[in-house]
Amino acid sequence: MIRLVIFVLITAALVTGAVWFANNPGTMTVIWLGYRFDGSIGMVVLAILAMVMVLVVLWRIWFVISRSPGWVGRMLGSRRRKKGQQALTMGLLELASGDVRQALKHTRAVDKYLEDDTLTRLLTAQAAELEGNDKAAHHQFEEMLKSPDSAFFGLRGLLQLSLKADDRTAALDYAERAHRLRPRNPSVLVTYFDLLLGAKRWDRALTLLVDAQKAEIFKEDELSRRRALLITAKAEDAVRDGENSEAVKLLRKALNAHPDFSGAAILLTELYIKVNQPAKARDIVTQSWHVSPNGALGQLYLQNLDGDALGKIKAVEKLIAGKTDHPESQLLLAEAAINAQLWGMARSNLEKAITKNAQARHYRLLADLEFAEKQDPAKARELLVKASHANPDPDWRCGACGTETGKWSVICPSCHSFGAIDWRAPLRLHNHPHVDHGHADTSNKPDAPLAVSIAGTTIDGDEKAIEEKPANR
Repeated sequence: MIRLVIFVLITAALVTGAVWFANNPGTMTVIWLGYRFDGSIGMVVLAILAMVMVLVVLWRIWFVISRSPGWVGRMLGSRRRKKGQQALTMGLLELASGDVRQALKHTRAVDKYLEDDTLTRLLTAQAAELEGNDKAAHHQFEEMLKSPDSAFFGLRGLLQLSLKADDRTAALDYAERAHRLRPRNPSVLVTYFDLLLGAKRWDRALTLLVDAQKAEIFKEDELSRRRALLITAKAEDAVRDGENSEAVKLLRKALNAHPDFSGAAILLTELYIKVNQPAKARDIVTQSWHVSPNGALGQLYLQNLDGDALGKIKAVEKLIAGKTDHPESQLLLAEAAINAQLWGMARSNLEKAITKNAQARHYRLLADLEFAEKQDPAKARELLVKASHANPDPDWRCGACGTETGKWSVICPSCHSFGAIDWRAPLRLHNHPHVDHGHADTSNKPDAPLAVSIAGTTIDGDEKAIEEKPANR
């Protein structure tokens, strides 16, 4: 609309000027260098306009001629970039296919057509690494450190080479430098965190969790778990150094960070027992039991109770209040009831626990119950045989290597994994006899279907059904 208005105004101005010159023709005489020029005003104006147009055309021609070298250079540069990018693409494809020789051939083309050597060095380093020439790859990554734009990628390549060579000291240095350049890079963060754990730099790993939280690498529950594990690791060091009061503070802090943490609860309970504070030990077990019942905590609680058998029954009932339906609660109360010769209470709780997840310890307690209550050694032997075929008992085991450690610790003594030990049953395949609350027939039946039990899951070969049973913590 605005352009239309401007066009109309210019046209009106030109028409007005033409009409005015037509009504006032006039004459103009110009004498220059002895020459005389006579003409009307309109002709003079037209001549001036023609001269202006000629000058504009000449100026445009000069502009194109003066800029033509740059235009030609840009055109040629565009062609070079296109060839370089094509060579880079082919080099990456050849590298992915495992043809190192062809990849290096395309790398030379990339170096020829592209001015930036970052891609060339990266491609060359990857090809050399694939070929097994780690020394050449190391040289290329080192060269990349000289440029701020490629320094991070050089450090990341050197980090991977150091991990490959199992040089964890150098790897930790490269990871730290790479993390400074890009604090929220997920790959570097996770690798740096693992290296700090291996070096037992607990405080630095704790501060690194702040960056991990900002980068949203771990979920909140995993963040709290890792924070609790690191604090507990510091507490273990304090215990070894004889600083029990500092260890107590740290373990309480770990439980506050992650209440569902049986490892810290076990360590704190044992520490209170060691310093002769049984009441505080019982409080820790009670608090942890209300969050997540654990067989190791239950045994520790039962073994350190004072008083007679009936008094221990009352203490156990107080402990499991609110968690009476949990198998660990039922098993602990049954054991206390056997010691107190309360046969009915013991049998009732054992039968409830065994229907949820029949384990060897259930049958052993049933054998104790049969022998103590009915003095029936034959039945007790049958139950012990059933125990040998039942799901194995849970214990402190490493989830990484499967080693049974016997006690909880932050680091597995076998494979040195961090935070992998938990209260769990091992994986095991076996023939699983049918359960009849302690009264099942243990005779071998050739037509009986095969049942396979794997860590609390029973697969019945006859009905081809899967019955999920909750695993004890």
